[in-house]
Amino acid sequence: MHLMTPIIKALLLSVLVSACSDNSSSPPPPVEEVPPAPPTIELTFSDAPVDLTGISAQFAENVAYGEGERNVLDIYMPDADQPTPLVIYIHGGAFTAGDKSVAHENFSDDIRSLLSSGVAYATLNYYLLDTEAIDETGVIRSLSDNARALQFMRYYAASFNIDSANVAVYGHSAGAGTGLWLGTHDDLADPDSDDPVLRQSTRINAVAALATQATYDIVRWEEVLADVLAPFAGILGGTDIVTVSQAVGQTDLLLSFLAMTDLSELDTPEIAEYRANIDMLALMDSGDAPIFVSNITPSPQNLVDLLFHHGLHARALAEQADAVGLHSVVYITDPVFGSEDPSGEDFISFMLRHIN
Repeated sequence: MHLMTPIIKALLLSVLVSACSDNSSSPPPPVEEVPPAPPTIELTFSDAPVDLTGISAQFAENVAYGEGERNVLDIYMPDADQPTPLVIYIHGGAFTAGDKSVAHENFSDDIRSLLSSGVAYATLNYYLLDTEAIDETGVIRSLSDNARALQFMRYYAASFNIDSANVAVYGHSAGAGTGLWLGTHDDLADPDSDDPVLRQSTRINAVAALATQATYDIVRWEEVLADVLAPFAGILGGTDIVTVSQAVGQTDLLLSFLAMTDLSELDTPEIAEYRANIDMLALMDSGDAPIFVSNITPSPQNLVDLLFHHGLHARALAEQADAVGLHSVVYITDPVFGSEDPSGEDFISFMLRHIN
C-alpha cells in the first residue's frame, strides 16, 4: 500500500471542504421589508363655522366617509407636529332628525377648548330612519354608519393627523346612546373585509352621554322606567312597550327602530337577536370604555320626552356600571332620583382624562 503524499492529502481535504460548504444551499441574506405608506386622502380646508381666533387649527367640511348621502363629517384639526387625540360628536334627534351642524352651534366653546388642548374634533351625519313609512332597515343602520365614520378616521389617521389609539365619543340623546353602543359593543372590526376601512377597530377610550337612553332594546324600558311608568299604567292601558308606544302614537317608530313590519315579530328569535345586539346594558362589561352620563328629567307634561330622557336611564347605567366594575361618572337631575357624582367632573374634563 502506497502512502499518500502530503500534497495529495492537502488536495483531497480541499475538495471535501468545498463540497461541504456549497453556497447554493445557504439561505439568502434577509431582505429588510419597507412598511407600506399609510393611506391618505385629499382634504379641502375652509373657514371654520366657529371663531378660532388665537387657535392654530384647520377645518374640513363634508368629508365623505361612505357612499350614503348623509355619510359626511366635519373635522377640526389642531396644528401639531405629532398625531393628536380625537373627540367625536354624534347629534341627537331620535334617529329621525338632526344634523352635525348642531356641534358648531351648541358646543363652540368646547371645540375651542379641545383644540387649545391639542385635541382634534369631528362631528358627523348618519342615516336617519324614514318617517314617511315603516323603515325596514332598523336603527342598526344608523349605528353602523357611526361605527364606519370612526373606522374611516382611523384608516386615514395620517391625513387627519390623529392618534387612532386615543378617541373619545360624546353626544346628545340618540347621539349619546350611539356613543354608549360603540363603547360597550365588542369590536366591530372585520379583518376579512374587502373594504380596508371596515378592518379598523371600533373600540374607544371614553364615552360622554348627555340625555341618553340606557338601552336600545326598547322592550327593557318597562324594566328601566318601572318607577315612572307605573303611575301612568291606568291612562296608558299598561306599561309594556307595545302598549305604551300605541298610547303615545309611536308605533311606527317602534317598528322602524327594530326593523319590524308588524308588532307580532317583537318576540321572534330574529328580533330578539336584533334587540340583544343593541342592548347597551347587557353588552356592558369591565373592559369597556369608561362612561360619563348626565340626564335631566324632562317635564312630566311630555310623556314621550320622559320615556327617552328620564333620569332613570342614567340610574340604570350607573347601577350596571357598578355591577360589572366599569368606571363611571353619573349625574341625574331629578326631584326623586337625583344624584351628583362626588368628583364634580364635567364631560370635557372626563374625556380629556381618558385620551391624554
